[in-house]
Amino acid sequence: MPTMPLPPSQLVVTTILQSIESLRFSNVASKVFSGEQAQARQQAILKFTTKKFYTRGLKNLERQDLHGAIKNFTAAINLNPQFAPAYNDRGVARYKLGYKQSALEDITTAIALNPYRAKYYSNRGFMLTRLKDYTAAIADYNSALMLNPNLTQDYFNRGAIRLQMENSLAALADFESAIRLDRNFAKAYFNRGVTRYKLREVQGAFEDFQKAAGLFNQQGRMDYYQDAVSKIKKLRY
Repeated sequence: MPTMPLPPSQLVVTTILQSIESLRFSNVASKVFSGEQAQARQQAILKFTTKKFYTRGLKNLERQDLHGAIKNFTAAINLNPQFAPAYNDRGVARYKLGYKQSALEDITTAIALNPYRAKYYSNRGFMLTRLKDYTAAIADYNSALMLNPNLTQDYFNRGAIRLQMENSLAALADFESAIRLDRNFAKAYFNRGVTRYKLREVQGAFEDFQKAAGLFNQQGRMDYYQDAVSKIKKLRY
């Protein structure tokens, strides 16, 4: 990626500091006090400007202006290299552009800076799943769910990995957790139906496919609805 130019905010901060350093005071006490004021002002400006670039990046991300988002998140990081949210969201933007390795590095940095945000582990788990690193992805979903046990999508995603890895009992538990948190989660019913069928719970699978079909129909997701109906027909006949 191209080298970012010096953000305007850094020029502002530099100018302020140069102005402060050019002042001369008559006694030591006033110099110390003014130095503390200058430092506090510098920190306030850095914090404000970092947040400004970060907010711009979020707006870019909402509009799917991914290159603009990366530019603004990078500006925020240049101002404050410890600002974890900017790494996380830059990683999301990079991933959407297909820069998978740099995206993964950004999310990993965000986790290193703040290991207590479940969202960061969820995002990395999603990326690792797409990279087919299933063991690492499960570990990240485990971490996310330890921090926040109410992440419906994370249970579903972990269950889908476990189902693919032929760990049907663990997958079943995950889909049941997702359904407990969201009674209208059609895909969770569908996947639980697939899992129950693998476990030879044919009646339970049939009921899950029926429930999924009804929800998909209500939600206007007709492609998924047809898949569920197809499963029902196979079990019925």
